[in-house]
Amino acid sequence: MWRVVYTGKRPAHENIALDAIMLELREEGKIPNTIRFLQFSPECVLIGYHQAVEQEVRREYTEREGIDVNRRITGGGAIYFDETQIGWEIIADREAFGGASYEEITASICNTVAKALRKLGIPASFRPRNDIEVDGKKISGTGGVFEGNAFLYQGTILMDVDIERMLKSLQIPVEKLTSKGIQSAKERITWVKRILGKLPRKEEVFGAILSAFEEELGIKTYWDELTREELKLLSERKDYYKSDEWVYQIKKTLTGDEVLYGVYRCPGGTFRVSVKVDPHTRVLQQVVINGDFFVNPKRLVYDLEAYLKHTPIEEVEKRIKEFFKERKFESVNLKPEDFVEAVLFPLRKLEAKELGIDKKKLNRIIGSIGGGLEENLKKAKVMLLPYCAKPAWCDYRHTDDCGECGGCSVGDLYRLAYEKGMIPITITSFEMLRDVLRWCGENGYTYVGHCCYEFYEKRYEIFKKAKEWGANGVLIDIKGTTCYSLGVEEEEKAYHGEFQVELDLYVEDTQRLLAVKSDSPSLQKRKSAQKPVPNENLLHLFPPRYKTPKVAPGPQEDMSRLPIVKESSKDVGFVEGKKVSADEALSNVAKLLLDAKRPTIIVGPLVLWSWNEEAKRKGKLLLELKELLPSLNFHILPDYKPKNKKVDLRREIDPPNPHLSILEGKHDLTLMIGVHCYRTDFTIRMLRSHTDTKVVALCTLYGHPDAHISVAGVSSERLKKLIDLIKSAKA
Repeated sequence: MWRVVYTGKRPAHENIALDAIMLELREEGKIPNTIRFLQFSPECVLIGYHQAVEQEVRREYTEREGIDVNRRITGGGAIYFDETQIGWEIIADREAFGGASYEEITASICNTVAKALRKLGIPASFRPRNDIEVDGKKISGTGGVFEGNAFLYQGTILMDVDIERMLKSLQIPVEKLTSKGIQSAKERITWVKRILGKLPRKEEVFGAILSAFEEELGIKTYWDELTREELKLLSERKDYYKSDEWVYQIKKTLTGDEVLYGVYRCPGGTFRVSVKVDPHTRVLQQVVINGDFFVNPKRLVYDLEAYLKHTPIEEVEKRIKEFFKERKFESVNLKPEDFVEAVLFPLRKLEAKELGIDKKKLNRIIGSIGGGLEENLKKAKVMLLPYCAKPAWCDYRHTDDCGECGGCSVGDLYRLAYEKGMIPITITSFEMLRDVLRWCGENGYTYVGHCCYEFYEKRYEIFKKAKEWGANGVLIDIKGTTCYSLGVEEEEKAYHGEFQVELDLYVEDTQRLLAVKSDSPSLQKRKSAQKPVPNENLLHLFPPRYKTPKVAPGPQEDMSRLPIVKESSKDVGFVEGKKVSADEALSNVAKLLLDAKRPTIIVGPLVLWSWNEEAKRKGKLLLELKELLPSLNFHILPDYKPKNKKVDLRREIDPPNPHLSILEGKHDLTLMIGVHCYRTDFTIRMLRSHTDTKVVALCTLYGHPDAHISVAGVSSERLKKLIDLIKSAKA
């Protein structure tokens, strides 16, 4: 006979104490196999046994709202209970389940509870690893723990849910706190009242569960009260289970200059690992492993931590494998290799010490994803930079490019990226990050990204997906007070690109790390190139103050955009994104020029400066074009850095504001020629976003499909052909 008890609504610490007491007494044979029903009052957040409170709970919110925080004796992740939820538990021995394994017991119990819900009219089913679902939406999470031959397996039934309160209590990605995110969360979980339209009496729920267990296990049950011994032990121990020693001190991260941190996820759960290393002897002194995984015996993790003490770094992997050879453990979707990867992830940061990073600064590297640190740095093709590191006053703060004005560290790293032949991109929202990482994966690019630890932990899944898509990477921390440190409201602003606090980047550390990567060939050529002089045919366009360029790139400037262009022919054009022949595209350009009332042409450094005879020929042809079209305005872009604050918008394109000069002149058509591809792409986006002008890109290379019209391979001969088309049309 199985005993059934309902212990009523109790504070979290009393329920946790009863879990531990009943498991202990069942192992000693002092109580029969038991089914317990329970509820919580007041509402609470419970973290898993192997988790750290500071990593899982929004303490400022739970303290303000009077929500209890406590720790389960089982593994798994943090969960929120209000007073309506019903908890159910099985406290039994293995023989009741035929000596089954942990994974088999999980499936058996979850399938039985799903059957109970079906008795209530809820079409529930078991979803591995440990959830019960209805039409793909979670209605019950479960988990268990063993003590010798006895085990405790528990779960919840979501009766009615305040989604917003639940989400704000837990340290979860902030997009779920928006109205859109709350709606999205509703698509991932469900509850009894939502399905049935009403809340059944708790006695109906109890009866359905008991009926299902009797049928599935072939058992008989009887209702009873807690025994005197259970009540006595509860009175003695309950205070311990609300103490800081239990709630907060069980698992904490290590601190100190020699401590390295890392986050690793796998099908079996999430690991948050901190390791303390002696920098002189390269010996692992201590490791602490937190996480939301299930493992039996639960002391396995503590034993592993003790086993790894004073292990040379080079032998850590070997020692972990030895540990698991000598021990058996049970879990759901967890393998010894997962423990290996979890511990090695932070240890791989030690490679940075060999690259010149001070031992006290190793945690500025969040981690290397999908490969070794040095290997990924050498392969890096893309640099991802956060918009929140740009000044709040910067016109580029919410764009994916940078004017490189020298006003912040973002511009410094843009220049470094170009010098290393990389593509720098400012990330302005989470959606953009997702799209850029997908693009990196499609092209097989490795990236170097800059973000805070909190962002990485909350967005771990997108970096993991990027690895699956084919994009490995290195992530570097940022400095300053992040949106996550300032609370829920600022987190939400950051997610949408509205966070106003200015952060900073570790420029010198990034330079040291990327020193392993060779400079781009174009940079090496540029260093030895002579200073350019203005194109004699366009000399009259230069402002009097502009004598020589500050950093005008030469024609050998690394065409960072080239790897992202899949078109490889210079004999093509694009009209509204559709590929056409170069001749058809030229005909369309000629028509636009003839029809425009106030056309303008942006002349970039590849033509403004006399790099070669081809640049001189193009300059002469542009003057001929001006004679044909008297209404054509010339705006110049001699440099990619702002020259001063007094830009004449009637004549020049100020790099941070390419759209302003077009608005100033009310131009209805804008052509670009001699502008490097990576700058052309940005200018096209700015013009299309902020003006009504038609945009035409006359490209030396492979064209720009984002322009209204683009022509590839625009040599002086092709430019002459455009002029001839206009002459013919005017004749």
